[in-house]
Amino acid sequence: MATFGINAGARRAVPLESAFVWAAMSSFSITAIVPVLNEAANLQTMLATLRQDAFDAIIVVDGESSDESAAVARRAGTVVIRSARGRGRQMNVGAAHASTPVLLFLHADTRLPAGAVALIERALRDPDVVGGCFRLSFETRSALLRFYGTMSQFETALTTFGDQAYFVRTAVFKAIGGFPDWPFLEDVQLRRDLRQRGSFVKLPSPVVTSARRFSGEGTVRRQLLNALILLLFHCGISAQRLARWYRAER
Repeated sequence: MATFGINAGARRAVPLESAFVWAAMSSFSITAIVPVLNEAANLQTMLATLRQDAFDAIIVVDGESSDESAAVARRAGTVVIRSARGRGRQMNVGAAHASTPVLLFLHADTRLPAGAVALIERALRDPDVVGGCFRLSFETRSALLRFYGTMSQFETALTTFGDQAYFVRTAVFKAIGGFPDWPFLEDVQLRRDLRQRGSFVKLPSPVVTSARRFSGEGTVRRQLLNALILLLFHCGISAQRLARWYRAER
């Protein structure tokens, strides 16, 4: 398995030129990396769906779950890696154990569209494309969330997040040092970093994700809070400081 120097405590960039030489020599293959924390209820169905597509490997990274997440993943025949808690950290750990030239990062409560691997392969035939994601839809009839899903067709900082299943060339992921080890917003920063290296594309097919994070706070309140957090982050407020404020607000 490849271990290319991304760890939980540091992001070390390497020269992109040598990374692209390696990528160009490799045929297309892809690893799905799934960070989990107490996701036993979702994993069995989600992993069964993943196995219907042409992934070369599936890695579940368990972040100290207190439920049966790791056991469910093992029974599904999936590679399971233990990691300290933290989504960005867990995804970096999974990437360090992958050996394919393309990585996909998928949340446990999100389902890919049919033929996702073929769609990703087609997008990456363009050498200028370094990564991308899918549009978003929700398992709900909420008009507000349907509207938000419609807006996710646009590739902007306000409509592109990690729950849309980021995919990336491993060489580029290595070159930028992976995800930052932050309490949240690691997906926002990864998109920023990738866009400095090449084209980040939004594929036309949507993933389907759970609306559970809106159920406790309400859709409008959650969306307004998200927008405020993004605005403050883009104004230079650190993810660590915003996370403390967000926890206090909840």
